[in-house]
Amino acid sequence: MRLWPMARRRQAGGHGAPLPRVKIEGSTQIIGPAAMPEKHVGTIIRGNEGMTGMTIYAAARLAKRALLRATMLSGGFAGAALMIPAGTAFAQADVQDEEVQAEQIDENVILVSARRKVETLTEIPSSITSYSSEFLERQNVTSFVDYASKVPNLSFQPGQGGSNLWAGDRETAIRGVAGKGTTSFYIDDTPVPSSVSPQVLNLDRIEVLKGPQGTLFGASSMGGNLRYITRKPSFTDDDGTVSVQGGFTKDGGFDYDANFRKNTVLVEDRLALNVAAGYLQDSGFITRRFPDSTGSLVSKDDEGRNRVLSGSVALRARLTDTLEVTASFIGQRSRLNGFPGAYLPLPDYRPVSYTIYRDTDVQEFSNDDWGLGALVFNYAGDGFDIVSSSSFFARKIVQVDDNTEGTNGFFNDFFELDFSGVPFTVEIDARTKAYTHETRLSFEEGAVLPGLSGIFGVFHQYQRQKDANPGIFVQELEDAGFDPPYLAEVRARRTEKNTALFGELYLEPVEGLTFTGGLRQYWITQREDPSVDKGALFEPGGFFNAERTARQSGLVPKAVVSYEIGDQGNIYASVAKGFRVGGTNFALPPFCGADLDSLGLTFGEVGQFGSDSLWSYEVGAKSRLADGRISASAAAFHMDWSDIQQVGQLPSCGLTFITNAGKARIRGGELEIGGRPLANVPLSIQLGLGYLNAKLTDPGVLPQPAGSPLGLVPEWTASISGYYETPISQNADFFIASDYSYTSSTTVPSVTEEGAEFFTRQPINLVNANFGVKFGRAQVMIYGKNLLDNRLTFGDQPISGFERYEMVEGGGFSRLPRGPVTRPRQVGMQLRLDF
Repeated sequence: MRLWPMARRRQAGGHGAPLPRVKIEGSTQIIGPAAMPEKHVGTIIRGNEGMTGMTIYAAARLAKRALLRATMLSGGFAGAALMIPAGTAFAQADVQDEEVQAEQIDENVILVSARRKVETLTEIPSSITSYSSEFLERQNVTSFVDYASKVPNLSFQPGQGGSNLWAGDRETAIRGVAGKGTTSFYIDDTPVPSSVSPQVLNLDRIEVLKGPQGTLFGASSMGGNLRYITRKPSFTDDDGTVSVQGGFTKDGGFDYDANFRKNTVLVEDRLALNVAAGYLQDSGFITRRFPDSTGSLVSKDDEGRNRVLSGSVALRARLTDTLEVTASFIGQRSRLNGFPGAYLPLPDYRPVSYTIYRDTDVQEFSNDDWGLGALVFNYAGDGFDIVSSSSFFARKIVQVDDNTEGTNGFFNDFFELDFSGVPFTVEIDARTKAYTHETRLSFEEGAVLPGLSGIFGVFHQYQRQKDANPGIFVQELEDAGFDPPYLAEVRARRTEKNTALFGELYLEPVEGLTFTGGLRQYWITQREDPSVDKGALFEPGGFFNAERTARQSGLVPKAVVSYEIGDQGNIYASVAKGFRVGGTNFALPPFCGADLDSLGLTFGEVGQFGSDSLWSYEVGAKSRLADGRISASAAAFHMDWSDIQQVGQLPSCGLTFITNAGKARIRGGELEIGGRPLANVPLSIQLGLGYLNAKLTDPGVLPQPAGSPLGLVPEWTASISGYYETPISQNADFFIASDYSYTSSTTVPSVTEEGAEFFTRQPINLVNANFGVKFGRAQVMIYGKNLLDNRLTFGDQPISGFERYEMVEGGGFSRLPRGPVTRPRQVGMQLRLDF
């Protein structure tokens, strides 16, 4: 957006009998992707990610190892885990023998698939937090906040994506690597925008991979990767679930959630269908007050109400003994009536009331629709496997903001025009479409050379984005002589092509010792179409934006050395590089030259910005304790971040831009423990603790001294969850679950017309609990969320127009930011039936 100099500017912005699903006593945490050979997996197990096929040799080998660990995990386990799921198959084996082997493996071996292949929990030399569907159900997890607040060294901040969208502007930071595009999000094999949060009703698990993941997952995985893994159709299980819950939000209204999931075997061992659907309402808890035509205040409740319709369908077919295909679709439709945010008076920067006062009656809203369709082929060869995934993602967000107060203040200050009582709104229309294809070839140990296994692949994504702020006619502007009589009309079209070759090799020269080497070569091209910004706020005739193009390429390496300590764990050391894609800035007008000179920059240097990069050094260990009932993982890391993509502020001309400047150093550690501490007590716990020390060693263009803490990076994160279940009669079991999560205070930067400001966000403490009774396949649960009824903010949500100011004591004016806030206490009841 090109505004007049005094106006606020737009920011730059196999086959055979499948294995039954394993029951697990808790959640899932600890471990992750890195580098181990497939020595213990044979021809690679194919699990819930559409992988199929395993040699009978590998099955027997795993079963033998399981028998040697007769006491391990027999009572269930709460560590990071994907158990061998329904639909996983052993190739070329007798059905009866497979079922016997499966029982041994189910009881004794926990598997994960963080590196796009199934591996045992303790073999992977890296850090992951993973929550299984069982954990999500038992803790009554239904939202992004529910699970994200439990992950050590993960934080999230609304309003940092540069789009000013309440539904599409959340950014997630792992290990303190904060900012737009530093954490990649995946649904199965497809990268999606970081603000996409599918409902959990048909998820098999959620995995959080920590540290740079650029080798296998590419750009924007500097801090880590968050993956939503959906359930895949089972060839053997005709089962399903129906769940209904209802309750109330304090100072809000009625909340409800109804969903179902059904797996249907259409042709035994050949064709299966999985369908899920759900609808929920989280009632509004914000009250909006405004004057009517007589000046009397009118109140409207239910602001911040969210209604979500979600669904998924997957059809899985075994075409031959070695070839499978899965076609799937997952989608979601959200309707947000008013925004779940409150004003944060300065300097305290915390909500004092969930009632907001506005000058006019403007109903803000956000409609967010997205869908993802995918077609995945899996081929299991002799000693190798091929997975080919093609997908199409589309999203549309329409949002209307009330910018009355800030806009009226602008016209009063600079034009001496009084538009009191005149509503000024901004509409944002954001559309994204992306086609993604990836083909991977995995080969098992011995297929090429003794002790060597690996994976190679090719990735391509074509993404197109359209953003528009359509002009909204205002009669009073026409009467005042403004031509055209609307604030602004801004449209932008961007495309990006991302192509990469990648691979990892795992070499085990001696038993237990493994060396991993990974490399990714990428080529990225970005283009923005020419456009004209028009409106009353622009220079006469509008502002022409020329076509802009940016190209970048590079290599992303990774190396790991690990040593497996028997069957009880491993120690490892790794070094990896992460990167974030660069881009182009909007052209700056000539009157910004003086500001650029003061920063030692030229117009050419700020036309585009490049990738920033990060080197991570990590050591870690993991082990099983207490006869295998408890799993523990610890990691320590040091990261050097350079050429950081920083937002530069030009105070005189009122514009911002992104440039590569500055350096940071991040150090920290994680500790995660999960399992059953007492052999004879059916209690499972999960404990996570994260620590970060993040410093800005070179401030670049930021108005901070060297040594300042990085913004948006909390020093401490911690969580503890527990689940207890015991029989109370021959036909009934009692259960109780609870969890507590903590995120320490953090500095929140905010770019304003006058420069940059820094506020302190208060710590976030959340307590949730539920209890109930199981009657066979039926369950009744009473639940509560945010039981302490804490009224907290998650951070600053930048507005899409002019800042609002309020008069302060002693005279003068102060900014009045608004930010998303925690939902007040919720209580309710859930009824669930498995069939």
